[in-house]
Amino acid sequence: MFRREKFHKIGHYIYLSSKIFLIILLTAILIDLFFEMNYLTVPTYSRDNLDTMSPYTVAIVPGAAVYGKKPSPVLEDRLRCAVLLYKKKKVKKILLSGDNGTKTYNELTPMLNYMLKNKVRKQDIFMDYSGFRTYDTLIRAKILYNVEDAVIVTQRFHQPRASFIAEKIGIKTAVMESDLHIYNDRVKYRIREFFARNLAWMDIFLSDIPRNYKGETYSILGNGELTWKTRDLIKSK
Repeated sequence: MFRREKFHKIGHYIYLSSKIFLIILLTAILIDLFFEMNYLTVPTYSRDNLDTMSPYTVAIVPGAAVYGKKPSPVLEDRLRCAVLLYKKKKVKKILLSGDNGTKTYNELTPMLNYMLKNKVRKQDIFMDYSGFRTYDTLIRAKILYNVEDAVIVTQRFHQPRASFIAEKIGIKTAVMESDLHIYNDRVKYRIREFFARNLAWMDIFLSDIPRNYKGETYSILGNGELTWKTRDLIKSK
């Protein structure tokens, strides 16, 4: 009798746990689909229709992996597209944002070197060394760099989340999809993005959006060199 009751309780627990898991999974899938549907409303560009884009103030380039001093293929494609926007005079400035949280990992300097190699004027390159997440990148762009309108330059899998966050915090947004290659890890990127979208949804709807942020403020229409670390200023001379 006792053993039967014990098995009954275990079965009931498994049933409830499965039900809760399915509810959470369904909610997560619906949130992911919500991002896809919202993306349909965002002005979207690629190299094929770039000439139809109206000018914006700045291109925001989120960081991605670097291999030593070399940008990964994903990051290099973002940088290449940002340079294209700049040279076609679709943006006046470029804001590079990435992870430089430790002495041994630095996304920003390879990004800066790419811009300089491609003849982007130093004063038009802004640096944000604390873009640890897409959310951080865009909040900091709005609050610390006074960005009001921007073209977000990143791959298609990333754009629904990035553009959603930007619009929710008050940045007038267009996007340029920087898929110039077929990436080896594209399935991994999409799976990771599934979870990142759900986190972004919670950031926007379940927590207060910051109205101020620690750090020095700059005008995105000013001199970008003021945002560079001393080491990058010295190396660029």
